[in-house]
Amino acid sequence: MADPDRVAFLRERFNRYVLDGIPRLRRLGYNPFLFMDLVDRYKGAVGATKHLLADPRHTSYGFQRLYELGRLEDSVEFAACLPWFVELFELDEIHEARTRLITHEFPLQVRLDAAAASVPSWVDEL
Repeated sequence: MADPDRVAFLRERFNRYVLDGIPRLRRLGYNPFLFMDLVDRYKGAVGATKHLLADPRHTSYGFQRLYELGRLEDSVEFAACLPWFVELFELDEIHEARTRLITHEFPLQVRLDAAAASVPSWVDEL
């Protein structure tokens, strides 16, 4: 069973990671207000992400918008695949996130390798 303090710490870091990217997305011309509604409804970015990944039949408007902007690295699907966040998600959720990214020709492994080359300093606190 996962350590509840560790999970709470990771949830907070995921939330911060996702929400810290919002101003950048707004500067690019995408206001993720629908996603922010999900964050409120599902008590954080992890819950919102799980909700979005629960339906494998479609991608969200936000995912499509990020795809059009060439910014899938800013998607919650990519965030869920980052090695330091994967334990927050079930295997089927990670599989769905990876599938969506790869289906949209996102160079997932290249981006994951690049992210792993600059691991956030807080990972050492785990």
